Amino acid sequence: MKKLVTVVTIALIVVQIHAQDRAYARKVLHKLTSPAMHGRGYVKQGDKKAADFIVEQFKKDQLTSFTKDYFQLYDIPMNTMPGKVKVQVDNKKLQPGYDFVVSSSSPAIKGTFNLIFAPETVINDSTLAIYLQEHDFDTVDFLVIKGNFKKYYGESVACTNLKGFIQLRDEQPWWHVSNGYRVASACWIKSRPEYFPEEAKTVTLNIETEFYDTYPTQNVIAYVKGKSEPNRFIAFTAHYDHLGMMGKKVYFPGANDNGSGTSIVLDLAAYYSKPENQPEKSIVFMLFSGEETGLKGSTYYTKHPLFPLEGIDFLINLDMVGTGSEGITIVNAKAFKDVFDAFTSVNEEHHYVPEIKPRGEACNSDHCPFYQKGVKSIFIYTRGKEHTAYHNIYDTDKDFPFTVYNGLFRLLTTYVSSIQ
Repeated sequence: MKKLVTVVTIALIVVQIHAQDRAYARKVLHKLTSPAMHGRGYVKQGDKKAADFIVEQFKKDQLTSFTKDYFQLYDIPMNTMPGKVKVQVDNKKLQPGYDFVVSSSSPAIKGTFNLIFAPETVINDSTLAIYLQEHDFDTVDFLVIKGNFKKYYGESVACTNLKGFIQLRDEQPWWHVSNGYRVASACWIKSRPEYFPEEAKTVTLNIETEFYDTYPTQNVIAYVKGKSEPNRFIAFTAHYDHLGMMGKKVYFPGANDNGSGTSIVLDLAAYYSKPENQPEKSIVFMLFSGEETGLKGSTYYTKHPLFPLEGIDFLINLDMVGTGSEGITIVNAKAFKDVFDAFTSVNEEHHYVPEIKPRGEACNSDHCPFYQKGVKSIFIYTRGKEHTAYHNIYDTDKDFPFTVYNGLFRLLTTYVSSIQ
């Protein structure tokens, strides 16, 4: 009987250690992606509404704050589209978000403009530059181009006369706001070829913008005090912001990017807040705004830390963790081979996720500013084709997979236990 009691006790301890709450994570995700959050961007204070919700969760779990209200305030320059966003090709009206997106650096623009179709040889930045040098345009012209134009997208390029560009791609147009820190002289629009047939003559636009030199936003930060080493920290981070709104009605929900990461960080916070799960070292939970605008929140934090960065023993950033049928990837795994080996060892023993794939350095999420400051940091994302929507209006929480949520949660808590 004594042996049986011991076995049961051990089993209960194991269950307790790994007690994730996927149902709670789904509730958080549903809230963050709701219309009331306005896409967690910078129209209708979507970022502030999301931040207030996060604070509610921290208070519910009785986490400790470094500030009076869990907020770290800062500001960013931001171009927004809170008003009309209308595009009409000849007599056909297009739907923002569904049929097209407008560059976040676009100026306000209204009127009817001529469409000029570039030849099929104009497919990238270099061929576009040559084409522009060889042709003259009017201030009432929009150039229609098909291809990939990473360098010039959102810019006025070398031609000051063109009113703007229509970039056509054979895929759902996706939006980003990283170039919204200023207003360019040219308007760029992404769409699909079927909406701009070669026989089209004009495009009629009414795009209203509002630029903020100093838009006030905030990081949201809380921690659980460690039992034996309260001045040493393990950090879980994620960005809670997304793209916001394009016009008065269309918003970008941002379920996978990064409602998923925010949800698991809040679940981890709830888990470690329980007295039976109190860690030896302190664990801090940092939820950043401004990631989509260029890692603004995490960069600000590393320049204005609420406790010494040297106190962070290890940082795990979680971004786009809603899938997992193909496993997970660890960015900076090649920089910290010991970390990758430890995660792999844990996974080989428990089979939490299908595969752990290593990746080198990449400044593609909020781990990067910390890594650049010398903090030992990794970034984890999941892989799988069960949810592929990215930076568009289809990244919703409907039928959201959270494929390896339980396994990822257990992998993280098991690893953290090993470095306490």
